[in-house]
Amino acid sequence: MTGIQVHPHDIVDEGMSQIIAYIRKLKDIRYVFPEVNTIFERNPNPVGKLPRNPVHEVVHGTGTMHAVLPAYGGSGLDQRREPSVTPDHDPLMMIKHAMQDEEFEVIPWLNILNGHFEGVALENNLVTDVYGNFIDHWLCPNAPDVIDFWEKTFVGLYERYGFTTYMIDRIRFPDWGGQEVNPKGLLTCFCPHCQQKMAEENLDINEVKKALETWAAQLMDKKFEIAVGFAAGNEHIQAWMKFRQRSVTGFVERLIQRVRKVNDSFNIWLDLWPPAYGWMLGQDYASLTKLSPALKHFPYHKLGGGADVQGLIHYLADTLEEQERAFQAFKLFFCLPYELTYEAFKKDGFPIQFVADQNNTVREKSAPGTRIFSGIQMWNISPGNLIEAVQAGESSAADDLLYYCYGWAGDELFEAIQSYREKGTNSSWKE
Repeated sequence: MTGIQVHPHDIVDEGMSQIIAYIRKLKDIRYVFPEVNTIFERNPNPVGKLPRNPVHEVVHGTGTMHAVLPAYGGSGLDQRREPSVTPDHDPLMMIKHAMQDEEFEVIPWLNILNGHFEGVALENNLVTDVYGNFIDHWLCPNAPDVIDFWEKTFVGLYERYGFTTYMIDRIRFPDWGGQEVNPKGLLTCFCPHCQQKMAEENLDINEVKKALETWAAQLMDKKFEIAVGFAAGNEHIQAWMKFRQRSVTGFVERLIQRVRKVNDSFNIWLDLWPPAYGWMLGQDYASLTKLSPALKHFPYHKLGGGADVQGLIHYLADTLEEQERAFQAFKLFFCLPYELTYEAFKKDGFPIQFVADQNNTVREKSAPGTRIFSGIQMWNISPGNLIEAVQAGESSAADDLLYYCYGWAGDELFEAIQSYREKGTNSSWKE
C-alpha cells in the first residue's frame, strides 16, 4: 500500500473533501503524511504554481510549527508557531477529523533539525561550520537541548491529537542546498559539543579542520578530480564522516528512547536521503534501520536524487568545460555509475535505473525486515516519466511507494496513475 504527503496549506486552502477525492484517484493509498512543521522551501519547488489551490499560487515555507502546542521558550529552545494556526483553525486537527471514518491512516511528518527555531539557548544548539560560522536554522544532533525540546513536542502532539506514529525528516547535517546554495553547510559541525565529542572519540580536531579546509580550497580552485581523490584517501576526513554518522544515529536513538519512556506506543519512521548521498550527511542506513521499522527515501531521478546538483555545479564552476568536469567529479565522488554529460543531466536528470539502483541499495544496507518506501517525484514531471518511476519502484527491492507530493501534482499526474492502476498500462494517454 502506498502513501502521499500533504502540506498544511493544502489542508487549509483546498479543504479535506477535495484532497480525499483526489487521493482516491490513486487507488491504493493507505497512508497520508501531513507535514506538521515546514522547512524553508518554495511550494512548488523550484518553479511552477500550485495547480488546485484556490488561495495561493505559491506558498513559501518559513520553518514554522503548524500545530497547536504549549510554548516551550522557557526551556531555552522552541520553534516559531505559524501565526495563522489557532485551536479553531488547526490543519492537523482538520485532517484528523476528516480521516476518522476513512480508510486512510494519518502519519504526521516532522522536520526535526531544520526550522525556524528560537529561544535564549538557540546559539548553543546551532550547527557550526569549520570556519566557526553558525548555519542558520539547523540544530546540531549533539547539542544539549534538542532532545528535550522534541520530547516536549511529541508529548504535546500526543496530548492534543493522539497520534503515536510519526515520520521524522531532516535527521542529518545540512547539505549544500536550501534558501541559497552554501557548500559550507557540508563542512560541519564544529560547535563546542561536537568538538568535545570528537576529542572523546580521539579525533584530531585540528587535523580534521586542516583537511577540510584543504579539500574546500581544492574545490574552489576547480581542482575537482584532485578533490575527489583527496577526500577518499584522507584519514581525517574519513574519520570525520564516520563521526557524523555516529552522531546522527546516536541522536535518533536517544530521541526514540526518550519519547518511548513517555509512551511506549510511539512508533517512529525515518525519512532519509537516498544512499548515494545520505552517508555524506551523516545517515548510516545500517545503524539507523536497527532503530525504526520503516523508512522512506527519495530517489527522484529527474531531480538528481533530490539533491540540488545544478546549484552545486554552478556554485563551483563557471564555464561549460568546468561544469562538465565538476559534474563528472560529482558522479565519481558519489559513486553514480551513469554515462551521461552535464548537458544531458540538465535536460533529463539521471536515467530511470537510478530509482531501482537506489532502492536495491537501501535494501542491501538496511536491517532485515525494514519496510522501505520509495519516494516518487509527483511534480515537474510528465505523466510518462511518472509511470516509469512508479514501475521502477515497484520492480525494485522497495516494499511500497510514497508520492511527493499532493499539492504540487497536476491533475494529469493523478489521472495517469488512476489509468495505470485501473488498466495496468499507460498506453491510453500521452506524455
